[in-house]
Amino acid sequence: MVKYRLIMSQYKRLLKIAIPIAIQQVIFSSANFIDTLMIGQLGEASIASVGLSGQFFFVYNLIIFGLVSGGSIFIAQFWGQKEMNNISKTTAFMTMVSLALSSVFFLMAAFFPEFTMRLFSPDPEVIRLGAGYMEITSFTYLTFAITMVMSFTLRNTEHTTIPMLVSMVSMGANTFLNWIFIFGQFGLEPMGVNGAALGTLISRIIEVIMFIIIINAKKLPGRFNLDHIRMLNKKFILRFIKYALPTVGNELFWSLGVTMYTIIYSYIGTNVIAANRIMGSIENFTFSILFALSSGAAVLIGQELGKSNFEMARKISRMCIKLVVVLAIGIGIFVIGFSEIFLSLFNVLPEVRELARIILILAMSFLPFKILNGLFIAGVLRAGGDTRFAFMAEVGCLWGIGVPLIFIAGMVLKLPYPIVYSLTMAEELIKLTILIKRYRTGKWLNNVIDTLH
Repeated sequence: MVKYRLIMSQYKRLLKIAIPIAIQQVIFSSANFIDTLMIGQLGEASIASVGLSGQFFFVYNLIIFGLVSGGSIFIAQFWGQKEMNNISKTTAFMTMVSLALSSVFFLMAAFFPEFTMRLFSPDPEVIRLGAGYMEITSFTYLTFAITMVMSFTLRNTEHTTIPMLVSMVSMGANTFLNWIFIFGQFGLEPMGVNGAALGTLISRIIEVIMFIIIINAKKLPGRFNLDHIRMLNKKFILRFIKYALPTVGNELFWSLGVTMYTIIYSYIGTNVIAANRIMGSIENFTFSILFALSSGAAVLIGQELGKSNFEMARKISRMCIKLVVVLAIGIGIFVIGFSEIFLSLFNVLPEVRELARIILILAMSFLPFKILNGLFIAGVLRAGGDTRFAFMAEVGCLWGIGVPLIFIAGMVLKLPYPIVYSLTMAEELIKLTILIKRYRTGKWLNNVIDTLH
């Protein structure tokens, strides 16, 4: 009975953290889904241009995600001991570094948009439309850096409701503004793809302003001042770099690998990019729920590791693994069953819709394996500071197996896209085997803040 109550209490803690994160992710995915529907009314080239411009943001997003998830290792473990000054010090350093990284992407998007778009597609029309979209949204790279740090700090200190509410307002504004600017409502001239970019820019500004006001008004964990910046010392910075640098490298090289997939797909055809964009907008809903559980797992495991409660951390990880597998199977079956209804919402050519249906079924069939990989890397190993091994497993499998395999299949053998896409799963299966073996060794059970008090 005592064991049962303990397990149930951990489930309640997990769901308390995960549900707001899941809602936030669903809202974000819904906004992207609606954006794709709106832009889809403008044709395949518009979908492809926004999708490839978004691929550049995807690379940037994952680099910042790598940084803040590396910092989250410290925040979750400091939160386990309620060390508020150390949380603020960590947040200050994360903000400074994230803004520095963001400035590079801002400069590329603002001043060299056409050059940047040529890295992703050879299609002149796609480059033209995408460059306009990228130039307008360039300032969102700076605002997003701040909101990511604030959002992850609040998540890892169990204040997950606030990021959820901010996302509701921001994404709601984004959808409404896109509708106005894309189609020219209330007497405005239709702006097409550029209208979608303007709507995104304004909503991101609203988002960062809301975060700053709420965190300071409520005096929440993570707010910082010059005193916290002065607290930064060589020992802390070196320890931060030791654990965060592999997470940044992990996300950077993973995003570049996935971008290589997209570039190869773009040479197969513009219809392929449109189909992939449609499939991705649906697939993101599934990731929203399951990613939230991984995030919740990282918080709970990190707190226990910060208290050197290693056995409880292991029990929580096992609980999360079982829950994620069951949910992934159920969600995959649901999406496949209703795939025709979802795809009928998109105003695209029949061949594009059919292609999207095929790869959606493939994606959902392998969903449990992909989600388990995400849980092990971003939830379990990362929570315990085992970031170097996670980096080697992720990057090694992607660049040593996935990218060469897809390049040969798509560019050399010129196989049909569904076959090329299905080959990406070989990398996922090999990676999962490696991660399970590492998990069983228990080498990820580490207290990374023990000597930083």
